[in-house]
Amino acid sequence: MAEVTILSPYRAAREAAAASEMSGWGWLQVAGRDRLSFLHRLSTNDFRAIEPGQGLPTVLTSPAGRVLALLVAYADSTDLYLRTEPGRANALARYLNGLIFWNDEVQVTDLSSERAQWGILGPAATQAVGQITGRDLGRDMAPYAWVWITLAGVAASLHRGGPLEVPGWTIVAPWDAAGRIRAVLGHTMPLLDESAWQQLRVEEGIPAWDHELSDQVTPLEVGLTAAVHFDKGCYTGQEVIARQANYDKVNRRLVGLILPPGKGPALRGAAVRAGNARPGVITSVVDSPAIGGAIALAIVPRSAAQPGSVVTITQAGEDLAAEVAPLPFPAARPLAATVLEPPHG
Repeated sequence: MAEVTILSPYRAAREAAAASEMSGWGWLQVAGRDRLSFLHRLSTNDFRAIEPGQGLPTVLTSPAGRVLALLVAYADSTDLYLRTEPGRANALARYLNGLIFWNDEVQVTDLSSERAQWGILGPAATQAVGQITGRDLGRDMAPYAWVWITLAGVAASLHRGGPLEVPGWTIVAPWDAAGRIRAVLGHTMPLLDESAWQQLRVEEGIPAWDHELSDQVTPLEVGLTAAVHFDKGCYTGQEVIARQANYDKVNRRLVGLILPPGKGPALRGAAVRAGNARPGVITSVVDSPAIGGAIALAIVPRSAAQPGSVVTITQAGEDLAAEVAPLPFPAARPLAATVLEPPHG
């Protein structure tokens, strides 16, 4: 009898397919006649041509061009739906409702407590999705596109991932069906815990709220170019972002760091120095099975962002040397079978 190799959830995500519960993530409904123009004037991407079944990433920015939220928007025939970072939905719903003009026909509703979300990751994620849905999705769906499916006897939506997401696919379903869907997924593939999710996120170089994303950085400084449309015209924060792009003024970059042996999570928040430039900061640290040691994401001065260069990490009076790595980290096996391109030029 042939021996069966059982992969750990992390290895399954790198070599086959794995699933992760994402129900802490937010889900907003934007309804009303003016929903597209509303998001168009407030965020970085172009909503003028989005059609039902399509999606795109976008960033809410402050008047100073700083990141307030990274969202993924999905268009239905009558509504837009917005996926938010974990724990952010309620505050963002209040923020958006506060920006509705008196003559706007727009309603923003937080549906997070009514929706369960699951991510499916790995080079065989598309085959795994086909197995549990009974549909041959192939490679025809564009990044961020979505379709209705039936899973575990309930109507759910299936969303293809894109350059700014960890999962290759995401399933969104009614909350009361979460247990049944978890059982279906768990029967087909391993389930990731939060620690493995963070390992994969950092290895892929995907920024997250309260780590790389905050109101102290612009979208271009933290690698959110795929969510920015440079020809759409005015939106909140547009002048600052356009100036950074047009005059080559992106002076900080999101990079990977390979940390010294024996150094790990305690380095989050440590200063990153290179020459006389303004110090950067380490934003995420994980122990990487792919690299065989601790790695980090950091926002560093542009002069220190060249892969292969060496920077100095300073914490509690101690100086440590670290090597700058490209993102995704090259030693990590790709999560996706193919590279997904941004949805616009």
